Amino acid sequence: MVFFYSVVNLFILVCVVVLSKGEDVLVTVDQGTLRGITATSVYNSSYTAFLGIPYAEPPLGVLRFQAPQPAGGWEGVRDATQYGSDCVQDDGSGSEDCLYLNVYVPGVPQEGADLPVMLWVYGGGFTVGSGSNEEYGPDFLVSYDVILVTINYRLGALGFLSTGDQVVPGNAGVKDQQLAMSWVQRNIARFGGDPQQVTVFGQSAGGISVSFHMVSPTSAGLFSRLIIESGVFIRRLVPLAAARNHAFRLGAALGFETEDSPQLLEFLRSVNATDLLVDRNLILTDEEKMLVVAGLWEPHIEPNLQGAFLAESPIRILNEGRFSQVPIIIGTTSAEFGPYMVSQQELITNLNEAFDVAVGPCLHLPTAEEQTEAAWKLRGFYFGNDTISSNDPDPLVNFMNDISIFATTDDLVRKVTELSNLPAYYYVFDYGQPTSQSEWGVLHSGEMPFLFLRKDTEYNLDPESEEERVRRNMLLLWTNFAKYGNPTPEADPVVWEPYHLTNRAYLLMQANFSLAHDKLGERMDFWHENVPLLPFPDTF
Repeated sequence: MVFFYSVVNLFILVCVVVLSKGEDVLVTVDQGTLRGITATSVYNSSYTAFLGIPYAEPPLGVLRFQAPQPAGGWEGVRDATQYGSDCVQDDGSGSEDCLYLNVYVPGVPQEGADLPVMLWVYGGGFTVGSGSNEEYGPDFLVSYDVILVTINYRLGALGFLSTGDQVVPGNAGVKDQQLAMSWVQRNIARFGGDPQQVTVFGQSAGGISVSFHMVSPTSAGLFSRLIIESGVFIRRLVPLAAARNHAFRLGAALGFETEDSPQLLEFLRSVNATDLLVDRNLILTDEEKMLVVAGLWEPHIEPNLQGAFLAESPIRILNEGRFSQVPIIIGTTSAEFGPYMVSQQELITNLNEAFDVAVGPCLHLPTAEEQTEAAWKLRGFYFGNDTISSNDPDPLVNFMNDISIFATTDDLVRKVTELSNLPAYYYVFDYGQPTSQSEWGVLHSGEMPFLFLRKDTEYNLDPESEEERVRRNMLLLWTNFAKYGNPTPEADPVVWEPYHLTNRAYLLMQANFSLAHDKLGERMDFWHENVPLLPFPDTF
């Protein structure tokens, strides 16, 4: 076992994440000198925090909806002891001036230390979340001798609106992430980090984002490893025509009718940022509202212009082996979103009345006929001729888990290992705190308290407790991967074999971690046989 810093002997800790007052530390980056502050983690290890570092110009005025521009410099010493503003959230909080990142360094920065770096991309459905709130405290990860970077990126319409042409090509939110990665490449050595050992990791919308960076040609070279938690781009893609339609429907919902992109942009720049927070039901079409997986302000295919994040089907890029050739960890929790669907009566009604309409367009098949045929096969496989009902929840939970996360994740890990010799470490997280448990397993985001210190969360940090042993094991795996590209170089806590099409190995993370094989074999095989990994047309 890698040496673990001494642990405060607390059995239950209700976390309020604050930086204890320490000494100032100076680091000079491309833009100027930063003043950070030392702090002590709940594991009684020291680290230095540099908060609210601008990596892009504030995306205000003419920069609203546009790709981020690198931040300029400053005179003197910039105070980096306070978080920058969150990006605008779906409840109206936050600010457009939000493109900041935070760097947490074990001990104090020592240039030349060449520590591995882990850059976190938060989830939240592309409408909420922040790298500078108190949900992603660094205490656990920095205690394992890695540098942690957390970032903000634009959300909602501000991050993902597109007019489908050169006026607003779109994908500003993932371009924010990309620029933050570029900042890390240029500057992280000043903090003692190794730019050749950068692991980008994220969960939910963050995991989807990370998987998009894997196939984006403009993200290549900005990372050396990827960790994709509970979300991938497959079946989670807004096509270009739909993205354009959403932009003009937003204008119409705000009382501005036009078919002209420059006119729409001028109008949308003239309103307050919070005015853009229009009810999605006023923007989605009736057909889109029926879908079991409906995207609105999310990553999408762009016009094929210089600097495009993604100008063609990511599934085509994946199938042709044009993705970044780096090791990955990829997996899910054991129950994800499925249990939440049992109470969604409108969704259940749609599935009963028009299953093919609700499901077909969500499937990664190129024609409507193929989508409809596959949808009816899925209907028979999961539900037979029975009425879909919350009174018989298991088939509904299984179906919703598979279509939203399980099958798509399995698709990605199979394709990567089919087309490359890259190690792909597959997992299922099945150990949760009481608030993240359901009768079907651990819910979406259930692994987060085992990676990050979160405000108002109860933790059992007694090193002999089951919860803390699970946490240490998970932290060891994630940070070993960041250091070595192998989560178990010393067979501790178990030998985690990479996934191969012959062994279908995955790590089952329960109270005791164990290697398992062929996750949900019959269900996943059915998907691969009946919903093959074929690309959508780029512009439909």
